[in-house]
Amino acid sequence: MKKTKILLGLVVIAAGIYYFTPSVSSIVSKLVNKYGSEVVGTEVNLSGFDLSLTEGTATVGKLTIANPANYTQPYLFELNNVKVKVDLKSLTSDTIVIEDIEVDKPAIFYEMLSLTQNNIKEIENNISNYTSRNQSADSKNEAAKDSKEEEGGKNVLIKRLSVKDASLSATLGEQNMSVTLPTITMTNIGGAKDKGTDIPTVIAKIMNKILQVASESVVSNNLNNLKSVAEENLNNMVGDVKDRVKNLGIFKQ
Repeated sequence: MKKTKILLGLVVIAAGIYYFTPSVSSIVSKLVNKYGSEVVGTEVNLSGFDLSLTEGTATVGKLTIANPANYTQPYLFELNNVKVKVDLKSLTSDTIVIEDIEVDKPAIFYEMLSLTQNNIKEIENNISNYTSRNQSADSKNEAAKDSKEEEGGKNVLIKRLSVKDASLSATLGEQNMSVTLPTITMTNIGGAKDKGTDIPTVIAKIMNKILQVASESVVSNNLNNLKSVAEENLNNMVGDVKDRVKNLGIFKQ
């Protein structure tokens, strides 16, 4: 009788893993696509999220962030190699704890439409605008409420995230170059007290950091050809137009 109960218990657990895993994977993909798109202001698409409840690990097939309108490249950001370690016990708590995320060799495509317009700056502005809209207590509480209602009232805490060997391809007209970004490491995304925070806030913090490093790398790697073309055009400008253009990231030192 005892053996029968144990066997039945194993069957129930196995069945739970079999049915629950696709559900979790589908929920994660939908949430990232929905709130990621809202935060960055362009289409975010996560596909191929595969979670193993037996090991507490997950992999991401592909994640892309579309460029704003009028750019030649379809994406600002693309990655295909992500490993995730989840605290399985946290799946039944109010805060899902992600122990570690390793992102390997993502691709970032930097493109300037003109001296006053580039895709990294546009996405940064979109994130800033989203964050500003949610600063007031009422709008912030409403956003958090919507997020929690859809995913069962859970926050997210990422203890560690690393982005390694990210490639940055920069384009201005017919000129282009490629550099490798320094390793990005973030800890306790969502709070240091294990309470976590809502998904849009976590996405905004991660994307802000990655885009900040990308923008700094555009400058620090001495874009000689790209920058010389931009500066030559800048010298032909006058007055306050020239001053405004100087505020672009490519001219900051």
